Amino acid sequence: MPLKIDATRPFYAVVGAGDLAVEAARTYALDAQVRLAEVQTRLAKADIEPKALRDQARTIVISRVDELAEEAKELPTKVELYVNEAVAELNETYGDLAARGRDLVARVRRQQSTRDAQAGVKTTVAKAKTAKTQTANSAAKSADTAKRSANVTKAAAKKTGTTAKRSTKATGTSAKKAASATTKASADAAAKVGD
Repeated sequence: MPLKIDATRPFYAVVGAGDLAVEAARTYALDAQVRLAEVQTRLAKADIEPKALRDQARTIVISRVDELAEEAKELPTKVELYVNEAVAELNETYGDLAARGRDLVARVRRQQSTRDAQAGVKTTVAKAKTAKTQTANSAAKSADTAKRSANVTKAAAKKTGTTAKRSTKATGTSAKKAASATTKASADAAAKVGD
């Protein structure tokens, strides 16, 4: 099942790449400081004679410049490798979180309290439809009866009111049960979050 594309994902990849680039630069700077210390140590041991000192310094500087040039050539490859690793890790983490969320939703849907809530809602809808139908039928019967007799109309109207009242009460009771089951399902679902 393909994952939904998250608009923030490229942003995080860029932030991660920037972080890795800064880390690489810091590592490079620390390496340069260590090498500078090595150069200073070599100079301290070097012959103090100006000509020998100049020759040693020139050799050390030329060799260090060559080393730095080689490292500079390798830096883009290293940064690209770090970025690729960060992106792969982000993709894996994103996928893991999506799978975890999918599992949580599946567990909530399977729990008994959720099923009870769904059944209660179906029952309430059915009872509401029945109440509507019974009320409409009773009203139609009352209209027919009213045409026949005024006395019969009072009794029919009373009967219609009683039937409608009974159906409405049953619908309300069913709605209360469905709401209670929904509340329990919500509480059970909240308890599953973080498992």
